[in-house]
Amino acid sequence: MKKGFSFGAVLKEMRIKSWLKNVFVLSPIVFSLEMFEWDRLLKAVILALAFCLISSAIYVINDISDVEKDRNHKVKRNRPIASGQLSFPCAWVLFAVLLLGGLGLAAWINLDALAFVIVYSLINLLYSKWLKRMPIIDCFCIAAGFVLRVLVGGTVVSAGVSHWMFLTVVALSLFMAFGKRRGEMCNHLGEETRSVLDYYDKNFLDGAVFMCAALAMVFYSLWSISQESNLVYTVPVVLFIVTRYLLLVFKGKGEADPTTLFLSDVTLWISCGICAIMMVVMLYGTQLMDIFVGKGIIK
Repeated sequence: MKKGFSFGAVLKEMRIKSWLKNVFVLSPIVFSLEMFEWDRLLKAVILALAFCLISSAIYVINDISDVEKDRNHKVKRNRPIASGQLSFPCAWVLFAVLLLGGLGLAAWINLDALAFVIVYSLINLLYSKWLKRMPIIDCFCIAAGFVLRVLVGGTVVSAGVSHWMFLTVVALSLFMAFGKRRGEMCNHLGEETRSVLDYYDKNFLDGAVFMCAALAMVFYSLWSISQESNLVYTVPVVLFIVTRYLLLVFKGKGEADPTTLFLSDVTLWISCGICAIMMVVMLYGTQLMDIFVGKGIIK
């Protein structure tokens, strides 16, 4: 196939649908009750954009590194670099632009955010080169990406990231990482795929998924109780979301990829929407009422 460049291929290579993961950057400002402090909110949004660019840069370098394997994969061979829609020189330029853009935005906000983004980039570059072949470590690298997103968001709020929030995100991200490996193992059984799957056992992954799901629920419940708001009443909804996610993982939907699962399952994203609305109302109900009264919407 003729190699070259196209805007559509660039957008496809950037995996824009995976930017959904970067909503984790905004979680600290939401739970710190500072979402209506517009200067802080703007900084959090800019940092989320920085992570979008950095994560896309990581996808590009991964695809450059794995191009030969991807060409022998029934699905991944359609990726822009593997299929020839995006040439190697264009891919390297795209990687540099995305990486420098993300680092630049983070540095513009604060140096702490820049440090976390650099750590995220280094972990993922090491993951792409070596760590993805090491069992357990590979899942902790995936989880570290979500944790660092939250820590970056915490650099623009006054109180930072609480201990309970940190533990909740660690357990939740490991739950998704082990679930992803389980999905890959079940969907590509007997096929040439990730070499690290040769070291995993299905029963082990089942146990790891359930353990991390349980820990995530325990940590979230304790975190919600520690809040002055009524977040504890969101625990049943979060439990439903985790249980639904578990069902999809064990049915092998979307290879258990978090973004694919959330976008493909209507029940899951509706329940997440309901949970988000509940959280906003419980956290910001008084502030929203004051805003509506002040603008004459409610008398």
